[in-house]
Amino acid sequence: MRIAARTSSGANPALAVSPTWGNRLDQFLEANAGANWVPWAIILLGAVIRLLLLGMKPPHFDEGINGWFVDQMVKTGFYRYDPTNYHGPLHFYILFLSQTLLGRNLWALRLPVVFVSIVCVHLALRFEPFVGRNVSRVAALAMAISPGFIFYGRYSIHEVWLQLFSLLFILGLLGLWRLGTAKYLWCTGMGLAGMILTKETYIIHLGCAMMAVFVTGVSHLITPAADVKPARRSWTALDLTVVVLAAAAVIVFFYSGTFFNWGGVKGLYETFDTWFKTGKNGNGHEKPWPYWLELVLRYELPVLIGLFLCLACQFFKNVVIRYLAIYGVGVFAAYSIVHYKTPWCIISMVWPLLFVFAAAAASSNIPRKAFYLVTFAPVGFGLGALASYLFQPASVHAACDFPAYLREATKVTLAASSISPVCGDIGGTLFISAIAGALVAGGLGLLAGGTFVFEVSDNMMRLVQRGVTGLALAVSLAMAISLNYFHCSTETETYVYVQTYNDIFKLTRPLLALAKQDPTNYQLVGHLIRGSTYPFPWVLGDFPKVGYYEHDNLPDKLDAAFLLVQQDKIAEVESKLRDAYYTEPLTIRPYQDPSKLYLNAKVFERFYKGQVPQFAGKTARP
Repeated sequence: MRIAARTSSGANPALAVSPTWGNRLDQFLEANAGANWVPWAIILLGAVIRLLLLGMKPPHFDEGINGWFVDQMVKTGFYRYDPTNYHGPLHFYILFLSQTLLGRNLWALRLPVVFVSIVCVHLALRFEPFVGRNVSRVAALAMAISPGFIFYGRYSIHEVWLQLFSLLFILGLLGLWRLGTAKYLWCTGMGLAGMILTKETYIIHLGCAMMAVFVTGVSHLITPAADVKPARRSWTALDLTVVVLAAAAVIVFFYSGTFFNWGGVKGLYETFDTWFKTGKNGNGHEKPWPYWLELVLRYELPVLIGLFLCLACQFFKNVVIRYLAIYGVGVFAAYSIVHYKTPWCIISMVWPLLFVFAAAAASSNIPRKAFYLVTFAPVGFGLGALASYLFQPASVHAACDFPAYLREATKVTLAASSISPVCGDIGGTLFISAIAGALVAGGLGLLAGGTFVFEVSDNMMRLVQRGVTGLALAVSLAMAISLNYFHCSTETETYVYVQTYNDIFKLTRPLLALAKQDPTNYQLVGHLIRGSTYPFPWVLGDFPKVGYYEHDNLPDKLDAAFLLVQQDKIAEVESKLRDAYYTEPLTIRPYQDPSKLYLNAKVFERFYKGQVPQFAGKTARP
């Protein structure tokens, strides 16, 4: 039975129009703009990625050091602040509390930092009153799935605390400016106190934050921004006094070793003498000035886009975005000048650029000149990098031709280095030329945007905006998963810096399995005969009969349940051993002489069923 088609109620039949993907995205964003589940979904995503398989990579060298400091606190009752240690006391007290509650294990060591990293994502969402709902959410999402923010948010190191407190400090400043309430006075005070309690590099963030206020004022004079008038102050002098006293009390409490080491308070200013020397000399961690740019090029696409967008910061009508762009570039430049560079510092310095990226991603009105400027700049950056060969010294031209130069330039960038073994020192000139190319091309783009020669429709600009935003976030998530779950201890990853090799599991897994099976095995005797054994002193801290021997020191009796012997000591040690041992090569971390692991056959036989011990001592030989 056929049913006749219904007639239209209109005078003319309407054409069926299929919505474009862009329209669907607009509808989705509009429908969910007020949804409260979106922030929680972003936080949940960040939490899952950070918590999943948290103990899969072995403890880092610095984690072993930090854990050892906590062990000393158990013995002394407080942390004795050392101004030459480059780190404030707060992190150690938090770890002390965590290990006291959860025991001596890797999860207890890392969980506080994971929690702080998740709170940082939440704090990014708290910028909503100043940057807008969509901007804060995109920035928080970019932070939640960033390779670096996740990677170092799964390490028990100080830098995540500096990220947290710098976020809180800047949030407080913006709140005082735009809302003027006492709540933001507390954010500012506690943010500053927290930075002081974390790392001496707080001085960089404080200085750049103050300078950015002045530069933002100049920016406003050149191109007026909207709504820049400070809010009426609602906090009182009493509020300020209470905040200052509370911040001072917290600082003194921790630096004085909870009042057991008053000499530690002097370290608040004594540390800068050591820190300035270290920042200048590098002390083994010196890197070329383009180091941070190279890391961003390799891992942090949203941050890279944010850097290019800073060229167009005058087009942002929101003065807060301008301020964050200026502050972000200032911190980036300041850290680039300092010779001492370790990759985890990146998470405390690039977060403002995520807001710049998010502001462009969420913009509903794209200025044509800004679009051309930001589109041309990356092209100029690439062309400038290619042209850098022309400006390299004659020694580089003699060492490699142009094709070889391109290959080595790529390798240098991926390795975050400056020196190529083939072409020599090429990094400085390479990136000066690239940055110059970006500035020239950006200027040309600015001129082109004011003409009708290169007319681009609004729809095309919107398509590029969405495509680049989606691609940047997708690439960031893919790289985060690859780095954190498949290459978290791979030496060729630049973020994997002085990371302990999985080799240490050759000792720790069977040894801890024995101790779990029978607690009396915690009394097993072990000898680590080599220099710089961290993180073993913390990992094996529950084994009181493990000894550590450096230089020419050796135990009176060499035979033990296990030994770890440095390569140049192997012959001497083996000549004095009497028992049979299973042996394996073991290297603790990069840039270190390899060692040989000896597991006593009588103790570890169950792990080597059917295998003959590779080494037999004098009395074990048939």
